[in-house]
Amino acid sequence: MDGGIVLHPLPKLALVIAGNFSADENADPATLLNYLPEELALRCDIKEWSCQPSTHYSIPMTLAMEEMLESVAAEGYAGIIVVSGCGVMEEIAYLVNLLWKRSEPVIFANLMVQGRAGVKEGLMNLHCAVLAALSPAAQNKGVLICSSGELFGADDAVLVDTESPDSAFQSPLRGSVGKLLNGELKFLREPKRPVFLAVRPKEEVPYVEIMWASLGGGDRMLSSLMSSRELKGLVLAGFGAGNVPPSWVPMIRNLVRSRVEVAIVSRCFQGSVHKTNDFEGSFEKLEELGVMTGGRLNPFKARIRMTLGIAAGLTHNGLSLYMQNQPVSDNIAELYKI
Repeated sequence: MDGGIVLHPLPKLALVIAGNFSADENADPATLLNYLPEELALRCDIKEWSCQPSTHYSIPMTLAMEEMLESVAAEGYAGIIVVSGCGVMEEIAYLVNLLWKRSEPVIFANLMVQGRAGVKEGLMNLHCAVLAALSPAAQNKGVLICSSGELFGADDAVLVDTESPDSAFQSPLRGSVGKLLNGELKFLREPKRPVFLAVRPKEEVPYVEIMWASLGGGDRMLSSLMSSRELKGLVLAGFGAGNVPPSWVPMIRNLVRSRVEVAIVSRCFQGSVHKTNDFEGSFEKLEELGVMTGGRLNPFKARIRMTLGIAAGLTHNGLSLYMQNQPVSDNIAELYKI
C-alpha cells in the first residue's frame, strides 16, 4: 500500500528455454533479457528446461513438456513464452495446443531465423511474444507461434520457409492471429480452439506412422508396416483429394481388419479430402473399407492427433470424431475404451 492506494504486482511471464535459441551452443539464456526493454525484461523469469535441438524431440518428450508448462502456469504466471528451434515447432506447438485447457497463453517464439536478418528478426519475435503474452487479449487463445512479427494459431500454422525472414510460418487458410505494427501488437482474429479429450493420453504412446503416396511408390514400405506388430495407427498422405495407388488397397484392407486405425489426408499443401470419382484407391472406396477422414489436417498434424486419441483410449468411432475435431467429452462410455 502506498499513500492509501493498494499496489498490485505487475503480471509476470515465464520464459521457458526448451531448445536451441542461438547458433552459439554456449550462449547464456539470461542474455536474452538484455535485448528486451528494461520494463519488459523485469516481467520475465527464465526457466531452463532443455537446450537440445528441437529435432531431438519425440512425442513422449513433448507430452512431458506440456506437463511442465502446466506446472509453470500453476505458479501464477500470466503467460508463457517457449523458446525452441523452429524445425518441428509446428508439431510441438500443435500437440501442446491439443492438451492446453488453461486460459494463460503459451507462445512459441521463433528465434532461430536464418540469413542476414536472422538475429534482428529473432529478437523482434521475442519482443512480439512478450508483448502478446502480457496482453489481456491473449487470454483463452491457447497456443500461438510468433514468427516474422506475427502470431499464428497452432491449429493451422505451417512452417513454409526456414530461410525467409518474412514468411517462415504461415496460416494459409485464415491468416495470422495478430501482428506487431509500429511497435504495437494488434490481435486480428480468434484462433480455432480444439476439442479436448476427456482422458489424458497415456505416457506410453502408440506407434503411429505416415505413409506418403508417390508416383508408383510405397508398396514395399506399406508391406513392411503391415507386418509390424507394434503399429497401432497409420496416416495415409494421399494424392489430391485423398486417393492412393490401387496396389495399396489390399494392404489397407488387411490393416483395417487387424484393427489398426487408418486415416486418409491429402499430401497437398492446402489440401483436403473429399469424394470425387469412384475408382479403386479413391477416397470413397477407402471410406467403404473403414478408413477415417482427416479432413483438412496435414499429415503431420493428423499423426499427432491420431497418436493422442489412441493413447487416450478412444474407440474407432471416438477417434473418427476426434480426427474431425468433433466433441469426444460427452458419451465417455461409448467413445472410450473403459
